[in-house]
Amino acid sequence: GASLRSRRPTLFAPQRSPPMAFLARLLALSAVAAASVSATSFSPEACTDMFATMKKLGGPVPPSEGVMGCTEVCAKVHELKEYWGSGEMATFACAQGQKYGCVWPGTPPTTMADIGC
Repeated sequence: GASLRSRRPTLFAPQRSPPMAFLARLLALSAVAAASVSATSFSPEACTDMFATMKKLGGPVPPSEGVMGCTEVCAKVHELKEYWGSGEMATFACAQGQKYGCVWPGTPPTTMADIGC
């Protein structure tokens, strides 16, 4: 029979679908990594500020204004929205993107509205 180990829920996302669980893990890991490396701590507000600067400048932010983890979270948001297109997971991706103020590099930078959110 199955061991108890195989029936235990995962540490980060016991009741979530695989993409949602992956995003939850990515957010948790990004927060830990950013807190230990970046001068500006990883948070939705810090990411929103960083991406507002990117949008205002029309390109990359100065290194001193970068927040480690934000681009990784928003890359996953973009990936989920692109993959699912519409429905519950796409709506979830858009909500997370809005929470973190996601903007992607480009000329001009790509916004949440540009990806259909």
